[in-house]
Amino acid sequence: MFFYVKEKIRTFFSAILLLVLIFSFSSCSTPPPELETVKEEYIALVEESAEINGFIFGEGLPVYKRDGSEEEKLVYQNLVSSLDNYESVRDDSKYLTIEAMKEAAKEVYSEEYLKSAFQMAFEGFADEVAGVSAARYLEWDGWLYQSMHYEPIIEETRTYNYSTMEIVKPSNGEYVNVSIESELKGEKETIILAFSLTENGWRLDTPTY
Repeated sequence: MFFYVKEKIRTFFSAILLLVLIFSFSSCSTPPPELETVKEEYIALVEESAEINGFIFGEGLPVYKRDGSEEEKLVYQNLVSSLDNYESVRDDSKYLTIEAMKEAAKEVYSEEYLKSAFQMAFEGFADEVAGVSAARYLEWDGWLYQSMHYEPIIEETRTYNYSTMEIVKPSNGEYVNVSIESELKGEKETIILAFSLTENGWRLDTPTY
């Protein structure tokens, strides 16, 4: 079932990307920027995306283990039964609220891309074959909780050779496709990353994992 859910997630994101591309290039014909004027901003977004990918799709945040030390177990005294499948995020975590995670993600990814990512991470979703998948994160009584049963779809971080970046067609002044060489699990691959221009600057509009 976990394999099925992973494939459904990947298929869903591919469909969203296709719709965005169709809309973007049917409504705007301004020329794309010169690569050198946006390259550093694009690189920064890709680098920052690894952290966002990690807490949404990867190993998640540090938690107090239910089967950990006696001190950790104390966190779960008098906890409501609806959180039996969740563990409390450690108070030394970089992110302690859902809002903090959302704000960090919005600094990197476009709002359109994040709609489905946020639904999976913070709301859960239902599928006619896989059934109901609960939200990965919940908040209760001032604490952030993380699901114990989420199966990460990211196991390793993709690396990029930024010297190979090249703006490719179709691209315009508000939506740019960039070809770039990358490596994941020892396998090299040239992929396309999309960047969308917002009122707050450029944002990634495709996954980077």
